[in-house]
Amino acid sequence: MPSGVNSKTCQLCYIDFDINNHRENLSLAAAFVDATDSRYGFSNKHLLKLGGSELSRIKDSLLMDHEWGTKAADETVVTKLPQYGSRVIFRLYWDVAPLACENFATLCVNGGTSLDICNNSKKPKPAPIGESGKALTYRKSTIHRVVPGFVVQGGDFVMGNGAGGESIYNGKKFKDERAGLLLRHDRELLLSMGNSGKNSNTSQFFVTFDKAPQCDGKHVVFGEVVSGKEVIFELEKHGSSSGEPTVPIQITDCGAYAPLFTPGAGSWYDRPDPDSYSGKTPELIVQFRVGVIAPTMAVAKKFRSALGEHAVTTLIAADEIEGGDEEITRLVMKPLEKFSLDVVLTAPACASLLESLEVPSSWIDASDALPNDFKTPTKGEVFLVAKPVDALAAVTNSWVANRDGWILSSSFV
Repeated sequence: MPSGVNSKTCQLCYIDFDINNHRENLSLAAAFVDATDSRYGFSNKHLLKLGGSELSRIKDSLLMDHEWGTKAADETVVTKLPQYGSRVIFRLYWDVAPLACENFATLCVNGGTSLDICNNSKKPKPAPIGESGKALTYRKSTIHRVVPGFVVQGGDFVMGNGAGGESIYNGKKFKDERAGLLLRHDRELLLSMGNSGKNSNTSQFFVTFDKAPQCDGKHVVFGEVVSGKEVIFELEKHGSSSGEPTVPIQITDCGAYAPLFTPGAGSWYDRPDPDSYSGKTPELIVQFRVGVIAPTMAVAKKFRSALGEHAVTTLIAADEIEGGDEEITRLVMKPLEKFSLDVVLTAPACASLLESLEVPSSWIDASDALPNDFKTPTKGEVFLVAKPVDALAAVTNSWVANRDGWILSSSFV
């Protein structure tokens, strides 16, 4: 187990999912634009800086190009980042199932630098090799089972088909933890251990799409999704009754999630880079996670439209909430406390709701665990007021936009 894996450093972990080779296909389009911008009259060598009319020309240009056309098929050409990003953040129940949590967290951080928050650019050490001869990490492993209305399952980095898996405990299967067995699979977005029977836990895990009572008492519940549910439900669209995914799904990155330090939402973009050994540099393009408070759902949707692909939004329509201001406050503060949101954007008509709100204490505690030069975001950087037309400009002035090293999707507008 890497030093530093514990309930404090790994209370939250993230996994980035790649659906239908989206990252690789986007990388090809980026390389094509970079290499042929003059030939095809693109206004910029950077794919993400091109406008809609130029993006619409890329597919035909690439497929008809004598050199590049052999590298792609019609259905594989993509020119935009995934709408909802690729990142899912899990909260682990260390007090319920410490063995399962330690196992999962270690397999997330192995091979990466997510625990080294003081020097995140440090080259990662290779993941250790397990008894199976495979690297002990979820990184680059596949999702082998997706059953709509039931679960998405992965973690078999040994066989890749659900027949394998290996724990960090010298490769041995580990026991079911009673407290985790007693938890029910009574809702969507629960994280649970996959197994082949009693006390046979290895590395496989699954996430529920809905209630799954058939798993109660048989599988250890050890966490839940706190951010990225849109990504999980996007995975569900590519399932089948047999469980075999209809498209390839891979884990491209994973690690420990350090609140306020690690981006909460975004997608990987492989920027063409002639100075890199591989010819490209991977960059996480960050999206804002915005909670919107508006007087009606119609107005809330205007905010979502204005923010577009630059934000993942949670909408709260005041006229639809029973319980008034107190309930709206709860709906806002709970996800903030759990690091499920980055900012709260409020319509002017609802601005009075923000008067009594403060930055959650959990954010202050998280800041204390970060390097000394990091400052806790202020109330004015978290709670924002704007009209829909000014929504993107408002969030661009939030604390997220001031984080060193974060590349925002909105920066390419």
